[in-house]
Amino acid sequence: MPVWGVKALAVGSGVVVSAVVVAVMLAVAPTQVAVAAVIVLAVVVAVANHRACEALAAAVMLRARRLRPSERDELAAVLTELCRVGLGPPLVELRVKRSRAIGALGVGRRTVVVSTGLIEAVVLGDLPSRQAAAVVAHSAVLVREGLTRADLLIGCVSAPWRAMRAAVRGICRCGRRLPFTQAAWRLRAIVVAVAVVQAVQLGQFGLATTVGSIGALSYALPAWEHRWRDLLVRTGDEGVVQAGLGDGLVEFLRQCPSSDATSARLRALVLPAVRRPASGRPVVLRGAPDAR
Repeated sequence: MPVWGVKALAVGSGVVVSAVVVAVMLAVAPTQVAVAAVIVLAVVVAVANHRACEALAAAVMLRARRLRPSERDELAAVLTELCRVGLGPPLVELRVKRSRAIGALGVGRRTVVVSTGLIEAVVLGDLPSRQAAAVVAHSAVLVREGLTRADLLIGCVSAPWRAMRAAVRGICRCGRRLPFTQAAWRLRAIVVAVAVVQAVQLGQFGLATTVGSIGALSYALPAWEHRWRDLLVRTGDEGVVQAGLGDGLVEFLRQCPSSDATSARLRALVLPAVRRPASGRPVVLRGAPDAR
């Protein structure tokens, strides 16, 4: 499946649901209010999708600001590494978002948002500049490959969907304390099947189709989103390796909390640098790109 198809499956449901919700709200609103709302929405969508307004969209949607002169000086070594491999300014514009996590996020056509936690870790010496450069380069690769080009627009359009998901997750967190809640969720296929059969018996085919679609989507959507995330991670990792920063990414991942996903990434990065000679003993080639 092409990349655009994988992304469409991962984000398409949110866009469709949000469009339906907005359409229903506009249909029941007074005419003047609906017209004004349509104009405002059109302007917001145009701004979110326009290249010249990308910085403004990132500031509004992600609360990401420009680098301060002091922060630029603190990241001088990181920026040097990124520019050396063609993944830094001016091809990529770095912005900053307040967050304690150490990370970076690529959005739009040329924007990479770094966390204040990453900058602080570099300043304190907890995160070597080469590792920080690898983290930022991972997001810059996704921006360069065009995989994040419409993310600001998608985030704007799918705002109702994200709000509903956040509300549902909050309710689910509270519901986990109730007995049999998790078992009921795992067996939701049976509940959906019974509801569909009952709706069909009553002749309510539209309701049966809706319930069945929601049930199928509850299984399919997490799989589609997981596939898209895996594609982003794999593409970013491969780009970092090709840029010559694979060793920094490996060292950073080794400091991250252990998980199946992190272990899989480390295996994918390290194993290509291992070869088996005629003796059958694995040897790490000195000329290989640093344990990638």
